[in-house]
Amino acid sequence: MNRYFLYLVFLNMLINVIIFVPKILIEHRYNGSVMGVLIAIPIGIGMNYLYSHSLNKFPGQGLPEILADSKHRWLVNLHLGSIQILWFSAGLITLLGFIDILSRFVNPEMPKLFLITIYLAAIFLIIQLPTKRVMYFLEIVLFLNTPLIGFIIYKTLTSEFLSWDSILEVGTHLFEKPSLKAMAAATYTFSGFTNLIIFNRVIKEKLKIWNFIIILFLGVFNLFTTFFIPIGFHGSDGAQEYLYPWISTSDSLRLVYSPIERVLYIFLMFYMSISLMSISIHWHVAFELLKGTFKEKENNKKNWMIMAAFMCCAIAGVLFLNTVLLNKITAYWMILLLGVEVMTVSIFFIWARRRTA
Repeated sequence: MNRYFLYLVFLNMLINVIIFVPKILIEHRYNGSVMGVLIAIPIGIGMNYLYSHSLNKFPGQGLPEILADSKHRWLVNLHLGSIQILWFSAGLITLLGFIDILSRFVNPEMPKLFLITIYLAAIFLIIQLPTKRVMYFLEIVLFLNTPLIGFIIYKTLTSEFLSWDSILEVGTHLFEKPSLKAMAAATYTFSGFTNLIIFNRVIKEKLKIWNFIIILFLGVFNLFTTFFIPIGFHGSDGAQEYLYPWISTSDSLRLVYSPIERVLYIFLMFYMSISLMSISIHWHVAFELLKGTFKEKENNKKNWMIMAAFMCCAIAGVLFLNTVLLNKITAYWMILLLGVEVMTVSIFFIWARRRTA
């Protein structure tokens, strides 16, 4: 069992609990979300297996190193460039979503530009670190936060206010035609495996079948809690009224004997570091791919130019994208990502088999 691989997939599962995936799944709860989730599970596991199995043939190498000796350099640059844009946008969407959450639920009076400046300062420090150190940092964050988040999920599952009748009511729509948006959102839960295009540098041994069995159980549990728990607390109709269903669900809980009674603030405190690492992982991948696109030697000037471009895009997103528009863009972005992932995994699997044959 390789814990680094599990960290990458698990991190993506954790961050999607609170931002966009629950809203999309609940929005289509009567129109194919249940079937979409069931279809997404084998698709997500299958892509995890095929892509990681292909990268196992190149231990200790990221995608730029694997493609470094390719004769078709323009095709390599096109491939790396498309992944850079998608993975930078993945981090940007998470960043904008969490900044909106902090602004709404923690301090509405604080300007979003000030919040994003604080986040960007921390992110830029992390993405410049060597890949192995970023992974160590991720390990520490998950070690400190996962047990506490697990405790909060336990409190929701054992709460007297959780209505299983509402959950079963949505479950009766099992045989509705699957929704593409819901299926793409559910599949995105498993998409942490794509970070291996850079983090394969720290994975030296082959991945065992136990890794994928663990991911299967984690993914099923994650999708169940992400989708059904807000419905159980707010009702099959009421859950749709919330922009961030899981944030409102955490605010329905109380820890009577805790110094902080409202679970909302504890929940957000834990997820501040989770979101920071999720954005940093995505942008570290984009950052390393962008450096790998060019054969010139690395220099600080080029790195600062890349980070300046990242910062300008983030600030523009805060200024020009509101919450409703961001949700709409994200839903279609996930559909695009699903198509790109399926195509990329299939092509890379065939190419890797031919190259190592």
